[in-house]
Amino acid sequence: MDSKKLINDLISQVKEVLKLGPSGYLGIDIGLSSVKVAQLEGSEDSGFKLIAYGSQPLPEGAIIEDDIQKEEEIIEAIKEAIKNAGISSVNAVFGLAGPNTVARKLQLAGGSEEEIEDQVSWEVEQYIPFSVETSKVSFHIIGENEGGGVDVIVAAAKGEVVESYKELLEKAGLKPKIFDLGLLAVVNVFELVFAEKLEDPNESWILMDLGAQKTEFIIYKNNKVMFTKEIMIGGVIITEEIQRQMGVNYYEAEDLKNHGDENGNLPEEILEIIDSVVESFFAEIKKTVDFYISSTSDESFVECVLTGGSSLIPGLTEGLEALLGISVSIMNPFEVISFDEKKVKEEQLNEIAYRGASVLGLAMRST
Repeated sequence: MDSKKLINDLISQVKEVLKLGPSGYLGIDIGLSSVKVAQLEGSEDSGFKLIAYGSQPLPEGAIIEDDIQKEEEIIEAIKEAIKNAGISSVNAVFGLAGPNTVARKLQLAGGSEEEIEDQVSWEVEQYIPFSVETSKVSFHIIGENEGGGVDVIVAAAKGEVVESYKELLEKAGLKPKIFDLGLLAVVNVFELVFAEKLEDPNESWILMDLGAQKTEFIIYKNNKVMFTKEIMIGGVIITEEIQRQMGVNYYEAEDLKNHGDENGNLPEEILEIIDSVVESFFAEIKKTVDFYISSTSDESFVECVLTGGSSLIPGLTEGLEALLGISVSIMNPFEVISFDEKKVKEEQLNEIAYRGASVLGLAMRST
């Protein structure tokens, strides 16, 4: 091992034991198009307050299907996001997402924690598309089920992906303390925002995190994640179609999608592209909902909640309301999370509200 790194690691360990240096944790979310960081103070009981937030765009193709393609650019973006946010802590809670991660609700026979752990090890092999031996697996016991056993949420990620991101964060000067799944981080915020409305055990909610590359589809009922599915449709498909059909580059296409022409209007060609992608998305949503209903006979949906940058796509909420026959709303974390006006700029609030749910949920894990 490099002697300089060894000495620095020893110094860090001593500082940690003696509680020296920057305190607190930061949530970090590395997505397809940007790095986001956030730091909260408080708790679920006392209330959360956002004390720092930063984001930094990533170059196109920096990450492709969990494979880190442009390491130096990502490291620089992490450092810039942290600097812009004014965060001094190096202790990180990192969110994993993508095809090399899985979250499942399992019904197990129950028993001691060791017995449940053995059951998880046995059962999880059926549900993850990669080797259990080389994976990182953890679980959380939700509670007892009607059959007398227990329900658990199992989170798994391919070991080599966890290690590659751990190494990336360390190169950026951070200490990864907790690895979480992005979709479970979003559920943390959802539970906080809608806490009082989620009390009826007979009502089911649909939660969707609409990202650039994919959509996390979640059904939530009786204080549990009942069902999850990753739908490989996101806002970047619209961007790529605008690029192809309009003959513009990626950033010009993003600008056209989000802001329209120089007068702020969406040209007819852009609307047609958006409509064609949204129709494909609706077909996938209907197929997913039909599958869940046929598997569980549960049709008790009361509301659909959206988050993620692609939730702002024109006509999306209205189309989903017509498709699902229930109310559709966009989640606003600032209904329940306050913010430090001196450290968080007002112009950042919309970006955080629509695109920052995952990083806020990660930062919640650290308090």
